[in-house]
Amino acid sequence: MHSTDLHPFANSGRTKLSLVSRGVALPEGLPESSRWIAQANATESVIDIRLSSGHLCTVPVGQPYTERSTYKLLSDDEGFYLDCAGESERVELVETPAFYRKKTRSGARMGNISSLHDRLLMLYPTMGCGFFAIPGAACQYCQYDSMLNEDEPPMRDPLELVEVVRAALAERAIDTVYLYNGFSPAPDVGLSRLLPVIALLRRHLPHQQIALETVAPHDLKIIDELYDAGLDIFVCNLEVADTARFAATCPGKASHGGQSRIWEALRHARSVFRPGTVVSHLIVGLEPLQSTIAGMKELVHAGVVPLLIPFRPLPGTPLKDQPLPSLDDVEQALLSHSELVISSALPTHRLRDMGRVLTPMESRVLDGIEPSLQQRFVISSVGRKIEGWFDSLRRHVLLSYKQQGHLEHTQHAGKRQPASSLLMRQSVPFVLMALIVVTAYSLLKLPAPAGLTEAGWHSLLVFGVCLVLWVSQLLPLSVTSLLGMALLPLVGAMSSADVYALFGNTAVFFILGAFILAAGIMKSGLSEHVALAVFKRFNASSRKLLLSMLLLPALMACFMPEHAVAAVLLPIVWSIVQGLGLKPGNRYAAAIFLAMAWGAVIGGVMTLLGGARGPLAMAIVGEMTGKGFSFVDWTLAAAPMVIGMLLVAVVILLKLVPHDGIDMQGASLRIEKRQLELGHMDVRGKAMSVLMLVTMMAWIFLGDRFGLATIALVAVVAMFALRIVGWKEIQSHIDWGVVLMYGGAIAIATSLQKTGAAEWVATSFWPDGVAGVAILILIALFTMLLTEGISNSAAVAIMLPIAIPMGTLSGIDPITTALAVGIVSGFAFMLPMGTPPNAMVYGTGYVRLGDMIRFGSILLFSTLVLFALTAYFWWPLWGFAV
Repeated sequence: MHSTDLHPFANSGRTKLSLVSRGVALPEGLPESSRWIAQANATESVIDIRLSSGHLCTVPVGQPYTERSTYKLLSDDEGFYLDCAGESERVELVETPAFYRKKTRSGARMGNISSLHDRLLMLYPTMGCGFFAIPGAACQYCQYDSMLNEDEPPMRDPLELVEVVRAALAERAIDTVYLYNGFSPAPDVGLSRLLPVIALLRRHLPHQQIALETVAPHDLKIIDELYDAGLDIFVCNLEVADTARFAATCPGKASHGGQSRIWEALRHARSVFRPGTVVSHLIVGLEPLQSTIAGMKELVHAGVVPLLIPFRPLPGTPLKDQPLPSLDDVEQALLSHSELVISSALPTHRLRDMGRVLTPMESRVLDGIEPSLQQRFVISSVGRKIEGWFDSLRRHVLLSYKQQGHLEHTQHAGKRQPASSLLMRQSVPFVLMALIVVTAYSLLKLPAPAGLTEAGWHSLLVFGVCLVLWVSQLLPLSVTSLLGMALLPLVGAMSSADVYALFGNTAVFFILGAFILAAGIMKSGLSEHVALAVFKRFNASSRKLLLSMLLLPALMACFMPEHAVAAVLLPIVWSIVQGLGLKPGNRYAAAIFLAMAWGAVIGGVMTLLGGARGPLAMAIVGEMTGKGFSFVDWTLAAAPMVIGMLLVAVVILLKLVPHDGIDMQGASLRIEKRQLELGHMDVRGKAMSVLMLVTMMAWIFLGDRFGLATIALVAVVAMFALRIVGWKEIQSHIDWGVVLMYGGAIAIATSLQKTGAAEWVATSFWPDGVAGVAILILIALFTMLLTEGISNSAAVAIMLPIAIPMGTLSGIDPITTALAVGIVSGFAFMLPMGTPPNAMVYGTGYVRLGDMIRFGSILLFSTLVLFALTAYFWWPLWGFAV
């Protein structure tokens, strides 16, 4: 049924369609016209009329075609009303915003750079469109040349736009901010200039929509960046579906990529933005109706929401004499549009508060379809805010995945993951955390098992929570330890004073001192000078270079943490590999990186300086039993395994990896170049070498008398007193997280021991018929498997509180158990997450996971065999009872 067959006000959608298409006549003028009439552009004036149904209509006035409209706006003592063919309806006129008359920081009138209609604020960040600077390139219907017309139209100050937004918000609730971007000849059509504008607006509009209408860019990456900056709705207009009509109507767009570029931009945007937020305008009346409908179908099929704009001839444009489309055609187009959108299930509620067009939801009213309850909710104030918050969450998830490299990987593989799947994946940690909390609270309310005190039961629950969090890494290791410290007094397992006193354990300060000294070795240049000198001496052949890559990091890891060794050597090793001309996939290159990682891992077990696991084991056994071991004890216990594992690694590298045909000249040139850049070791490096030598001697000969922590802290003070390094130089190289982890791990272990929980677990799960070396091997095997997936220190914190009482039940000295767990926890070879050196070399792209697992499994088996031999034959010789 057509519009002429009905009462002119019988259907609110049809009434709005007539008004926005034909305008309204003002036969009697308009009282206080400046109060109601606003400038839509240089020559077109509009008024905002709200119908009795609530629909907002932004209606053209003052044009030749509007004076011929059948709708007339009149007024009487009761207000304003519309008259059409003798029928009338009361309407409300919306006053022009008061902020239009305000000025920005630069003196610009706010009404000249913005337009507010109901809750839709339009902003014009660029001062013109570059098409108007090219003769004959401007769109034939457009009047955007009312501003500056330059190849690269200037941008407004982003702070001015924020001033306008804040002024508008102070006057009226805003739902959508709509930006226009004119053409620029750059590959991104000037969109990169809008990124800071959108990011700034997003900070002021937490849940409101930000939309952008733009010419299609050649560089599609800018569309991703727009979304990341905070854009919600991407609008790129096809304008006319017919190719020939498009070229005639939009000559500038046709010559800069044409319709194909618009389609590329829309399809790419559809893969980035949420469903229903990629939009394209089609102008009804510039081509045959069937062509417009065909264009709508193609847009909907591509997942793009078409928005129909009735053509209006504007004065001063080439199409000023083009006749208006018939209302029947416009109505038929909108009815077809409604059917297409409903059948496609495309969300359309994001396009709202648009007074100059019938939004997709409003076009349904033409056919008598009222919005559903769900549709009413999503456009309500509450629904809009929820959607805005969900948009922020989705953007946060996608950005975090991009920063982690996940999205780039899937995009290169041609697979774009839907944001819904990413949101579900991102929500998993929160669900698991909630499950842990509920489970722990439920268990806390249960009575303690037989043979276990209430304090012991609560200590065990805290340990269980931390165990799950350490293994799953839902929280950083250090944060989990802090949580353990907080929970122990909360559940009544230990007093607050006892818990936090354990943070002052000597092992905490020993590892802190060791980290600071290691940072001093790096920042003084000592480590790099030593590394380059060794590599230069052993780069004569591929075999010698490979051996030096293994043995040098092993030696260095005796004096500094393994991760610091890897951090120092990785750039040098990478440079050598590049100097040799080796590409990813080359087995010799992979062997070089693996040798560096293995050397750092194996050598780090030799002394207590190689990592945090040794001092942590020393602290836990000390708090649980009152016993301890010295720097020398650890080294004596670990030496056979370290030497044996280095020999196994040598065999693997020399026998299983091809190393012939390598031109060593490139490596020599890279090493010499770096040595020339560094020059001779300065006084800082020499002083650091002397200080470390003295410190090592003190640990060996005076450690039992004064304590390892005391010597470490004295050495740290001496390092700063001698001005070898400054505090700002080294503070970023200290792993404060490990230091924090110590306090929690020691406190949890102590609570398990003092409450009897550790002994209860050991008794309950102690395997019958297993004792002596066999129980140690079993403990070692579990520790080795655990440390492949989590950090060495976390493995010690998990295993040792249970392993000590389990070993005691088998007649094994707690010191022996502590050494066993502490030493084998350092041998992680199979997976990247096992230890930092593994992760670093895997991240280079030269080492394949398959190689790491294959060679790592050989090393893992060798570790277990060497441990059994060492524990059975070597340790009893030095008093470590088994």
